Parts: sequence; structure tokens; C-alpha cells
Amino acid sequence: MSPKTYVRILQGGIIASLLVVLFVFKELLFPYITSKQLPFNIIMEFLLVIWVVFLMRYPEYRPKKNMISYGLIAYFLAILASCAVSVDFNLSFWGDAERMLGFFHLAHFLIFYFIIITVFRSWKDWHYLFLASITTATVVSLSGLLGSQEYGTIGNTAYVSGYLIFNLYFIILLFFRANNKSARWLYLIPFLIMIIEFWKMKTSGAIIGLGVSFLLLFLLLGLSHINKKVRRGSLIAFLASIAILVFIFSQSQAAWFQNSFLRNLTTQKATFQTRLISWQAAAHDFKNHPIFGNGFGNYATTFDKYFDSKFYDYATTDTYFDRAHNNLIEITSTTGVVGLLTYLSIFIAALYYLWREFKQNGGRTGGQDAGGLNNLEIVIIVALLSAYFIQNLAIFDSFSTFLGLMAILGFVYWLNFRRHYQIVPDEPENALLTIKKDKTEALVLIGLLIAAYIFANHYNFKTLKMFKGTIDAYIEVASGRLVEGVQKYSEVLEGAPMERDSRVTLINLVASNPNLLSSINSQAAEEILEYTIDLARRNVAYNPYDSMMQMQLANVLDTAARYYYNDLEKLNRYSGEAMQSIEYSIEATPNRATVYFVKSQMQLSRGETEEAIATLEEGIALNPNYYEGHCRLAQLFFITAQDGVYDARIDNALQSCLSTGRSSRSISDNLLKLAANYYSEKKEYRQAAEFSEYLAEIAAPDAEIWNNVARLYFVIGDKEKAESSFIKAVDLNPELLEPWLEFKAYVEANRKEFE
Repeated sequence: MSPKTYVRILQGGIIASLLVVLFVFKELLFPYITSKQLPFNIIMEFLLVIWVVFLMRYPEYRPKKNMISYGLIAYFLAILASCAVSVDFNLSFWGDAERMLGFFHLAHFLIFYFIIITVFRSWKDWHYLFLASITTATVVSLSGLLGSQEYGTIGNTAYVSGYLIFNLYFIILLFFRANNKSARWLYLIPFLIMIIEFWKMKTSGAIIGLGVSFLLLFLLLGLSHINKKVRRGSLIAFLASIAILVFIFSQSQAAWFQNSFLRNLTTQKATFQTRLISWQAAAHDFKNHPIFGNGFGNYATTFDKYFDSKFYDYATTDTYFDRAHNNLIEITSTTGVVGLLTYLSIFIAALYYLWREFKQNGGRTGGQDAGGLNNLEIVIIVALLSAYFIQNLAIFDSFSTFLGLMAILGFVYWLNFRRHYQIVPDEPENALLTIKKDKTEALVLIGLLIAAYIFANHYNFKTLKMFKGTIDAYIEVASGRLVEGVQKYSEVLEGAPMERDSRVTLINLVASNPNLLSSINSQAAEEILEYTIDLARRNVAYNPYDSMMQMQLANVLDTAARYYYNDLEKLNRYSGEAMQSIEYSIEATPNRATVYFVKSQMQLSRGETEEAIATLEEGIALNPNYYEGHCRLAQLFFITAQDGVYDARIDNALQSCLSTGRSSRSISDNLLKLAANYYSEKKEYRQAAEFSEYLAEIAAPDAEIWNNVARLYFVIGDKEKAESSFIKAVDLNPELLEPWLEFKAYVEANRKEFE
């Protein structure tokens, strides 16, 4: 093939790969991630073959040696080195289905970069690339603004924000590059669409990153623009923006500020506090593996090991962090100093090349000459890189941001080497691995394409099939067809490298729905239990220090123990193994209260009531402000009460449950009903009224519950609350009015009976 044909095929493949952002195959496990990464991998693997043969046939097209490429290669080698010493090689190399950020998948972005710097050799080429990306981002934004999911086809608000930052700046580049001065204003249409979607995401780190980058853009233009008026205007805009921001954030304690979204842009935001706890964990663990980290993608092990239970003061859900939510801390923790330095070298190299080009172009931006316009591009790119870098201090890279990053690094490469593409390149002397003959070229191309198909089939198509089969099998089991569902699981779990998450779906289903086992014959149930336990053991084998995997194994073993309640030998064996696994889980995350709660439940099922209480109290002591422990303890007292004789400690547990859990509105309806009845029986009507009122607030509108609240308040003499509660009851059921009047008359006539 001619070099032009190769170039067009590779350019078309790269542009097609940008459209993968739109893919969402709902029949796959984690569809917003797997639908994109696996097709992208397949495209890159076939393009890699074409690229390799192209460069062997036409070595004059080989990329120039440059520090950006060296930095990228060094960084990827650092990731690979961290895989070798990783606490979980499988997770480091392959990643998981939820993120798909293992070395294997990231390596495809390196292919993406090298193809870009090889075949995008003119501004016209880059114009098409940026235009394709902007068009795709506009569709993503419109799907978020007009569709049922605000995050469009990307599936995560933070990922959307990072993706749009790149494309907003791509629009700015095209705007200033446009030859038609009138038509350039059409770029405002996608810009406005993206800005609206960006703001709708409300991603604090991205908003700060984009805002700071605009300030930097004003500052750089104010310092470098050739036009004095533009310089003055840019500096005024910069200083005025700073003054406005200082004034706004000086009002951070004002009521209007606290009730606005601006509060989320400060350290007061709960997610900032939880991330701060996460970052402290990384700092504590750094000394244990400073050179290569604990293995790329294994941040969860670090987070769990140094988990601080004050985390529950800010959040009671999403307490498992598999990422540091700070790219620099994430890289340092999982790939060590080597990973951090090689990562930073990429950006140092990019800034060096931009500065060198900026100086060669005269050191001024703007004007009509090529140098000034080129420098304007450089200033825009610096602002973009600052936005990317700042927003990544509160998040981590994803599929969509890796696309943007590799594209802009490729563009920086082109800015520095484009002069070499303005002449016909000469074939380098003594070029290695060259192909001289057309026949040899065809044979090598066909052979490598076949190899790429075999590779893609085993590592990508097979994984796609597994993720689809997982959903099909899950639906079968969740629908009550356990035997058929497990059979499907066994068919799709046949040695694919990313089985971990597919296994987890079945493990959790069986552990959380033990009644499914009683619906089938005993032989099938026992085989399914053994199969599920084996899957859980395989996951634990990846990393015995994985607290989550150990807890999942403990749960399914506990399910087996309870299934064999009539078989003492098996009951004791599985129960003992479950306790051993939960102890390993606690050892891996000793300050995580919720793991103690799981252990307590297992102890209760073993008949170890006092031990279960002691374990709950141990978990509660880690953070007495966390409601769940107190509520579980109260629930345990109700379960273990005999003949209505309750443990003397139940009052403290109930009051602590109500005082710590009321604001979160997370106490179970069942516990609230038990508490209200408990205090009513003790004639402690005020406490009964408090629990009943809370139940009425969180439950679906129920006339009887509000009627009961009104009666309790009337009994204790709080007539104002009684009347306001009854109004809510009678609005739901007017027939309650006459019984209410009778009740009030009876209480007034027999007041001593209620004292």
C-alpha cells in the first residue's frame, strides 16, 4: 500500500476510536466503562498492526525522538514494574470492570498516542481530529441535557467534567485557528452546550480547575499579547476576577454562601474531608513501599489498612475508596517515587517544548503573523494542561480523559516537529526492521492481522462475552432460577483474565439471598454453595489482604453454615471458616466499624450473644457518632430479649441510635416501631413519641402513624405537638376525627392512669 493509504487508514481509525465515548451497551457488566474500553482496545490492536507494518515499509514516517514519548514510555514501564511487586498482580495488570484502568488497558492509550504523532502531520489533520472530538462531546452533552441520565453516555459526573474540559479548549483552539472570521462564531454553539452540561455536573474539582485555567489564560495573555489594549484588558480581567473571588469566598460563613453551591468549592464539603482522610492513609503507608508503591491500581489496600472511622462523620455510604481521588497521591502510593517522577516528566517535557516553541516564535502572542498565532495556541494549551492537572487533584484519570490527554500531548509534539513535515521526509539510513518488497509487506500484514485477531478475541471479545453472560446469568438468579443462572455463570467464567467482578455478582447474590437455596433440591444447593465458595476463594487468592474480598468470602461461608444448620459437622466447619475470613478482613482494615458489625452478626448466628454484643461495642468505640452501631446494638437487644425482659443497656442503645441517626434519616422502620412499642409498654411516652414521630417523618404518609404520634404527645401534655400531628393524620384520613375527640376526652378524664 502507498504511504497515503496507510495514513488515511490510521487517521480514520483514530477518529473512529473517539466515537467509542458514545458506546453504552446496557447488556454488559458496568456498561458505561466496559462498552468503551474493550471496543477501544480492539480498534487499537488492529491499528497497531497496520502502524507497525507502515513504519517497517516506510521508515521515513517513524516518529521523531522526543522527551514526551520517552516520559510516557518511562511512566508505563514504571507501572509495569509496580505490577511485578504488586500486592495484587491481577488487579494491577488487568484492572477491574468498574474502572478498567489496569496496565493492559492503559497500554492501548500509548498505542493511540504513537499513532497520532505518526499520522497527524498537518493542521488540516488536527482540525479533523479536534472537530471529531468536539462533535462527540457535543452529543455527549446533549444526551445529558436532554436524556434521562444527566451524565449522558459517560456514566459519571466527574468523568464528564474532565472530558468536557479538554473539548472546551479544543473549541477555543479551533476558534482562533479559523480562517473564516465570521464562521468561527459558530463554535459558540457547541461551547455553550458543553458549558451548560459542565455546570450541571457540579463537579467541584473540575469547576476549580477550569476556573483557575481561565484566570491563567487571562494572566498569560496580559503578559505576552502583542496588542497593548489586549494586554491591559486581560490583566484587568485577571485582577478583577481575583478580587471578586476573594470577596465571595470571604463571605464563606454567611448564610447565603452556606446555602449555595459555592460551599462545595471549599474545604467544608464533606467529600473533601473524606478525601483528606484518604490522602492521610497514603501518607502513612508511603514508607512501606516508597520506590515502586504497593502496585498500580491497589490503592484500596492502602486505604483500608489506614482507614479512619471518623470517615463516618462525613459519609456513611461509598466508604470503600479504590482510588485516592488525587492523581498525584494515587500514582505515588501505587507506583512509588519512580512512578511519580516519570509521570511528572511527561508534563515537564511538554512545557519545555511549549516554552522552546514560544521563544522561537518571538515570545509574543496574537497579531497577524504566524509566530504570534502559534504562541496563542501555546498559551491555550498551557491553560488546558493546568485545568487538567488541577481537576485531577480531586479525582483520577478515566477513559475519556486519557483520550484528551494523549491527543493534546500529541498536538504538543506536532507543534515542535511540524516543520519537519513541510518537506518530503528522507528514508533514514541504516533503519532497522524494514520491508523492501510489496509481497513481503502483504505477508507480514496478513500474518500480523491474524495474530491481532487471535489476541483481541482472547483478551477482548472473550471478556465482552463474559460481561454480557454475567448480566444474563445474574438476571436468571435474581429471577429465582438459581440452577439455570449458576449454569450460565459456569459457562462464561472460563479463564477470562477479568473474572473477579463477574464472580462477585454471584457471590453477593447467594450471600444476600440464602432463601434461593431452599427453593431447589439439596444436592443442587450444595453444589452451588461449593461453586460460589470456590469463586470467593479465587478472588481472595489474588490478594489475601483485600478486606472486601475476605468479607465476601466470610459472608458466603456464613450462608453455607446457616444452610447446614442440621449438619453439625458442616455447620461448625463453615462457620469456623467464616469467622476466620472475617478476622482476616478486620486485620486488613482494623479501624473500619462496619466489618465489626458483620462479625457481630455472624457471632449472633452462632449463638454467641455476649460475644456479638462485645464485637458491636468494639466497632461502636471506633466512632461513637456513627449511628449504625448503636442501632444494631438496640436491634440485637430486641432479638435476644426473652419474655419481654430487655437488657438494661437497651435504653442507652436506643437513645444513642436516635440521637446519632436522626439527621441521616437512616434508622430502619422496624427498629423505630419496636422502640416506640417498647417505651409505650414502659409508659415512657415522651420517648415513645420521639421514635414514633421520627418514623412518621421517614415513612410513606400514613394516617395511623401520625395519629399514634398525636396520641402520645397528648398523653404527655404537649397539646401543641399533639394537634399539629393530628392535623397531618386527619388530612390523610378524615374518619379519625371522632375517635380522636373520644380519645382526648378519655385521657382528660383518666389523667392519673397515664402518669
